[in-house]
This record gives sequence, structure tokens and C-alpha cells, in this order.
Amino acid sequence: MEFKQLEAYVAVIDYNSFSEAAKHLELTQPTISAHVNSLEKELNSKLIIRTTKKMVLTARGQQFYEGAANILNIRNHLIKEFTGSEQKQISVGASTIPSSYILPDVLEAFSCIDSDTVFNIWQADSKKVINKVMEGSLDFGLTGMKTDDESCVFIPFFRDELVIAAPVKEHYLKLKEQNADLSTLMKEPFIMRENGSGTQKEINNFLSANKINITNLRVIARMNDLESIKYSIARGLGISILSTLCVRDFTSMGKILEFPLTDEGYRRNLYIVYNRHRVQKPHVKQLIDFLKNYYNFSETEKTI
Repeated sequence: MEFKQLEAYVAVIDYNSFSEAAKHLELTQPTISAHVNSLEKELNSKLIIRTTKKMVLTARGQQFYEGAANILNIRNHLIKEFTGSEQKQISVGASTIPSSYILPDVLEAFSCIDSDTVFNIWQADSKKVINKVMEGSLDFGLTGMKTDDESCVFIPFFRDELVIAAPVKEHYLKLKEQNADLSTLMKEPFIMRENGSGTQKEINNFLSANKINITNLRVIARMNDLESIKYSIARGLGISILSTLCVRDFTSMGKILEFPLTDEGYRRNLYIVYNRHRVQKPHVKQLIDFLKNYYNFSETEKTI
């Protein structure tokens, strides 16, 4: 058993693909296959079940992956100790709210306990992040929505509150004093998020549940940039439904008024998402576990 065989096997699992492993290691695909076949013969065990559509690890394959990954990590650690040349990398996809208002705090805190990791952050709407996770090009993602795809695992880790954000104008100050209800506020000019947004999907579900037809809204603009929406609201263009994480700075400065969506507030979950069929590298698992514990999320908390 040689390091090159272990590297080939671990790369196949990490990238969920023989061809991607070959590309990453700068080898041919037949060479990668030969290394994996040699391991299976030497271990007298089937490690990977391959079909035309997908690749599935056996129980022995999972066990061997963890051992092989640890061996390579020890080797890389020794190389780093002597040369300082090895770095761990984690590729994370994040939708707008997690990317802007959650990841900076989490990564700073994580770096205090593991300063050797390099983060590659890709920001897009929730739908695109989930697609990239499914493709295997991201280690995991943070999104404002989940899907029914069985290949994805969604873990709630943060409770986010949505509110109606409005300009600090006399008209809206009066509505605030009058405790205007949802149906009244939804008659105001409305700024809509992009369709792939987890926030927009949650808004659609909420309005539908409250018997408000989205097609009847006075949509004044459609924007995919949160900062543009915030400034547009502050300047009086209209209202929108946004995360409190997004507007808290403008609210504290008196630039935006917040109206609760319900008397009790309306909260939605943010999710960690990863590919069920991709074995996570140890340092990726470490970050996911850190994220799950960072906000002390409780499944028993009430979601309106």
C-alpha cells in the first residue's frame, strides 16, 4: 500500500468522481481506477460500488476512507511542520444573509481554534448554493431554504426573524402608531427579492398562508442586492420583507422602521446543507460541528 494509492482513493471520495480526482491529482482516470482497484485487491474488500449514475461507499469503504484520510493528514502535518507548505482548505457556499451577517463572526471565532484553515467562500442565492453542494463542488453550504432532494442533508443552525422594513417617513410613522395590520401594509409599494432567494421563498409561503395574493402586490422594483434594497427603502422607494440581521444597522440609526409580520414575530430557520453521498474531510466536519454549536440552536424553539 502506497501514499499515491491512498491519495487517489481519498480524492475520489472527496470529489465524488474518478474524473475529478484524476484532474485534481493531475493523473489519468485509468490510473486513478487502477490505484483504487489495487487497494480493493490488497484489502480483499469492496470499497466503492460504481454504477452509471452514481458512486456509493460500502461500510468498509467508509471505514477505510477515514483511516486513509487520517494517514494523509498526519503526513501533511509532518510536511507542514518541516516546510510550512501545507494548508487545509474548506469551500463553503452561502446565501446572502449567512454570507454577510453570519459567516464573518463564525469564521473569526473558528480561526481562533484552528488558524491553519483557508476558507473559499462562494456567495449566491440559496437555490444555486444547494445545486453546487449537490454537484460536489462545495464542501457544504449555508442557506435560507431546504429542498426535498434525498441526496442533501439539511441541518437547522440559526433562527432568523423576518420583518417588514419601511422608510422613516411621516406616512409610515402614522401606520406604526396605528399598529397597521399586514393587509394594510401590503398595499404599500413593495420591493421584491430575486426568485432563488430563500428569504423570498419564505415570504411567498407566509403571504400565501395569510391569504395575500402575491400578484396583487404593488411591486415597485425587483432587486437581488440587499444593500440596494436597504438604501431604496431608506430613501422612500417602498417597503420590503427582510431579515432583522440585514436591517438592524439602519434601524439603530433611525433610517428604517420595522413592523413585525405577526404579533409574536415570524422566524425561519437557516440551514447547513451537505451532500449525503460525499464523505466530509475531518477539518470540514470540525467546522460543521463548530457551526452547529456556535448559536446554541434548539430544535424545541418555536418557529412561527
